[in-house]
Amino acid sequence: MPFKEKIAWISVVTTILVWGGYFGFMAATGWRHPGPVYFAGFIGAVIVQTILVTVASIVTAILSPRDASAGSDERDRAISRRAYAFAYPVLLTLVVCVAASMHFGVRAVGMAYGIMGAIVIAEIVHYGAQIAGYRRGWHG
Repeated sequence: MPFKEKIAWISVVTTILVWGGYFGFMAATGWRHPGPVYFAGFIGAVIVQTILVTVASIVTAILSPRDASAGSDERDRAISRRAYAFAYPVLLTLVVCVAASMHFGVRAVGMAYGIMGAIVIAEIVHYGAQIAGYRRGWHG
């Protein structure tokens, strides 16, 4: 498995776990806590994901130093471009949906959480498309 695919797996798993936990906590509490509680959770989620991805990437690099030191080749760049081509329309669509939610009574704070959710979903699509690109050879 290429090093960049391993990093994509690490990223998608940590994104789902950390941000799924964050938004799950928000949903489980019914959005009843004051804003600073959720903001602290947001900062905590960013820190936890950063630590998890960094540690997992370092361990992966130590276990396969030759793969980790190899640069991006044409296939890696093509897979990355294709993954962004999948994720960007998802992000735009979700952001438009969040903006349209104001017509249904969603307030600014709810829209901010919606934008955060849209970014997380788009990142999951991005990493998933990268993984699919490596697994299926979609690079052309």
